[in-house]
Amino acid sequence: MKLAFIINEFAGNGKGRRIWKNIERKLTVPYEAYISHYPKHAFVLACELAERAINDKQQVLLIVIGGDGTVHEVVNGCVNCNYIILGNIRAGSGNDFARGFFAFRNVQEIASFLHKPNVRKIDIGHIQCPNEHFFVNNCGIGFDAFVGIKANESNIKKWLNKIGMGKLSYVYYVVLGLFMFKPFSLTVQHGGQTLHYDQVWFATVSNQPYFGGGMKISPDSIATDGKLELTIVHKLSRLKFIAIFMTVFLGVHTRFSEVVQMSGQTFRFQGDRMLPCHADGEEIKNPGLEFNVNVHHAVIKIAERLSD
Repeated sequence: MKLAFIINEFAGNGKGRRIWKNIERKLTVPYEAYISHYPKHAFVLACELAERAINDKQQVLLIVIGGDGTVHEVVNGCVNCNYIILGNIRAGSGNDFARGFFAFRNVQEIASFLHKPNVRKIDIGHIQCPNEHFFVNNCGIGFDAFVGIKANESNIKKWLNKIGMGKLSYVYYVVLGLFMFKPFSLTVQHGGQTLHYDQVWFATVSNQPYFGGGMKISPDSIATDGKLELTIVHKLSRLKFIAIFMTVFLGVHTRFSEVVQMSGQTFRFQGDRMLPCHADGEEIKNPGLEFNVNVHHAVIKIAERLSD
């Protein structure tokens, strides 16, 4: 099995670089390393690695040193390659992929995996709006996209990353969004039904439980069941929205009547205006009012927790 790394040195405001230098010094097995230098570069690198793996018919353990944005790019680059086994070393500020799935912690775990691989296939989400995107954690429209996009663009996140508290930037923009974001109306087609919701704050489709730096938005999501979970939050005052937000970290927000959850393979959305959209926290440019999501079952191989 071949070992390769894609490194986002800027992840976590330089944390990616520091982690890679530490890993690099201790590696004793052959490897290839590729540095992501600009937005979408990790996607290009992953496409190239996937193409070579297919041509060589060789299994590759591809470890991403970075956060959810870098993982998102790599997943989109190697989604159709059965020879890539995706691994991660957390180096971002949110690190929701590392919460929902196994993440390597040191060189010893990498060496043990190469000696005795433990792999599973997981589902991913597929978006059409109208351009095609894939996500491994979650995607959404509305308030959660607003918060994620603002946080990723902010200098506040960079400053908080320096002191190891980058995920607090999401909290800051949640509070700001309460005053800036206007709820919307949403029509959802699901399971042969057409459902309409007013005063919607956000609609999030999840493949695993976590988003936004550890918020357990979809506690029952399982990335191997061939389904996605939709969470809609609507008809809330701003004050009650804060109360519900505080419960999301514990995953008990689903007890509120204003939180609707459903599970399925396909969801079709239509909003009453153009809305911010995201996939794994990364902004999606959606020129229209429609946003369609479906699941692709067991298409990505990931490194699993080491067996005893």
